[in-house]
Amino acid sequence: MSTPEPEIRLPRQRKFIKSPDFKVRDAKLAELNDSLKKLEADLSAVNKDIEKAVTPPELVEQRKKLLNELNTVKREQSDIKNKRNQIGEQIKAIDAIMKKKIGDINAVTSKNNFKNADDIEKRIQYLDDLIGKGDLRIVEERKFVKEITSLRKLKKDFASVEQEQKSIDADKAKIAELKKTQSGFNNREAQAKFEEVTKKLDEISAKNKGVQDKRDTLYNKRRALYKQKDEIYAEIKAIRADFDKQFQKFKADMDAERKRREEEEKAYRLSIKKKQLTEDIEIIRESSKNPAFTQQIANIETLLVHFDPTYVKTEKPLLQQSKGINHVRAVKTVAMPASAVIIKKEPESFFSGSNSKKGKKHKGKKGGKFALEPTLISMLSELAISLPTSQADTENTVAELKKQLNDYKAKQAEQTKANVAKGEEKIKKLQEQIDSLESEIEEELAKEKAKRGSEHGNHKKEEKKEEKEEEEEEKTN
Repeated sequence: MSTPEPEIRLPRQRKFIKSPDFKVRDAKLAELNDSLKKLEADLSAVNKDIEKAVTPPELVEQRKKLLNELNTVKREQSDIKNKRNQIGEQIKAIDAIMKKKIGDINAVTSKNNFKNADDIEKRIQYLDDLIGKGDLRIVEERKFVKEITSLRKLKKDFASVEQEQKSIDADKAKIAELKKTQSGFNNREAQAKFEEVTKKLDEISAKNKGVQDKRDTLYNKRRALYKQKDEIYAEIKAIRADFDKQFQKFKADMDAERKRREEEEKAYRLSIKKKQLTEDIEIIRESSKNPAFTQQIANIETLLVHFDPTYVKTEKPLLQQSKGINHVRAVKTVAMPASAVIIKKEPESFFSGSNSKKGKKHKGKKGGKFALEPTLISMLSELAISLPTSQADTENTVAELKKQLNDYKAKQAEQTKANVAKGEEKIKKLQEQIDSLESEIEEELAKEKAKRGSEHGNHKKEEKKEEKEEEEEEKTN
């Protein structure tokens, strides 16, 4: 299972998203703040003018006294009114009782033509005189006797009416007395005083009218300045809110762009990782072809040639060069200029034997002392072989080197087989990672394809919307 390389597209270039201009915002705010400072200065000047535009102290004191006097007059008027109202309530109560009594009397007298008991008595006397003459018929006499009996009874009722009438007369006298008392609580003096004090207050208000008009003008000016301040504050708030909205959109667009880049780069990164793992597998396979202990054997034979010139190296093919695997130092190729001239020189033996002429000359120069090159010392140390201190010790060194060489050769086949098995295990694990990456790559490619299709559809919708808006604008024009 493999993903075709042509489908792995490089991520699109990063979309430029313009940040809202802080300088433009700050310039607008600075201009508005300057306007606020001017308004504050104007407000301070108006407040000082208001403090200066005050009523003279003597008028304030005079007005205060008149107001106290006016309040006293108002209290007197209120007291007089309350007393008159109380007497009026009493008159109303007595009048109501009196009217009830008159009603009771009318109820008794309305059924007869008699006004009082004397009239009844005169009628009774008249009837008695008629009966006493004896000229009446029996029927007439009986009728008059019966009337006399009724009149006498009525006379008794009229006695109570007389008592009620006396009570009514007493009520009338009481009402007359209360009205007289009520008229004594006269409001004319208090009203005259009220009008006098009010007139004086009006005169003070007239004198103070200019000051008050000036203060009213200043108050209106101050209200207008406060209104301008509120408008500037509202404008500042709107600018900040609009900038915050733009900045939030900028951050959202940046996050969306970052997310888009991450999503688009994921498939590409997975593809690169797959390629690296494939190269690692090839390196491991190539490295597994090299026999084990190749480097150690090469180093030992180099030392043997130095210490024993009669030793002949084992002929071996060049080793495979690889990353991360034990190998011989890589050969570095140097590019020569076209105009360079190559001068041939006989090479000197770096690891020359002790019996060479140059070695003898060197020994003679050093006064017969035994010396080793630093490279040889490093190689012997890596192999854990003791360093020779004289020419005689080189035989032991050669013996140790040959012993280690035989040990490495004896173990070489087995170790090579183990290295190959270990390499195959690594290759297996790497191949598992590659299979997993291929699934992820296919999934990301499908997502990217769907997303680009969606973006294409949205772009088409935006184009149609713009065309429709242009058509409507043309119709309107």
